Amino acid sequence: MNSHHRFIYVVPMGDIGDEYLNSMAESIEEQFGLPVKVTVNQGLPSYALDAGRQQYNSNLILKSLIDNAAPDALKILGVTNGDLFNPIFAFVFGEAQFKGKGAVISSFRLRGNPDSESATKCPPLISRLEKEAIHELGHTFGLKHCADPDCVMQFSVGVECADRKFSFFCPACRELMLWHLGTDLFLRA
Repeated sequence: MNSHHRFIYVVPMGDIGDEYLNSMAESIEEQFGLPVKVTVNQGLPSYALDAGRQQYNSNLILKSLIDNAAPDALKILGVTNGDLFNPIFAFVFGEAQFKGKGAVISSFRLRGNPDSESATKCPPLISRLEKEAIHELGHTFGLKHCADPDCVMQFSVGVECADRKFSFFCPACRELMLWHLGTDLFLRA
């Protein structure tokens, strides 16, 4: 298995601070045991903007990320500050291709109150982004939502739920993720 040549790519799309990206990259490496490459910032994904809603279609972003993924990308995670929606939900914190390659997350709703200037600087945003990144990447490895309220794969209905859970997998999800990771690397070797 040639896992040394497979990476998880983190693709910034818009206004996401380097400290957030670096912190996320570290957490992702820690949880998945794979090296992370942070790419150049691609700017807000204007191709996915729904002008009427002033929101970005997460499905279109996923498609673009996957279509343009580097050959050595095992997984690819887009990180944006644009407000995401999909055809089913009015807004989403993130979305992933289940057992697929791509995921996208947004800091927009994770900030709490976007109008307060201090909200963008509050420490919880880093931890919320890390959890959301690991959660959505977990889906790409075939993990479903977990009933354990502490597990990062617990479904977050709001930021309060995100704040309550840990940024790592419960033992059962970790075991499943490692199994899927082994399968993924073996199939794509």
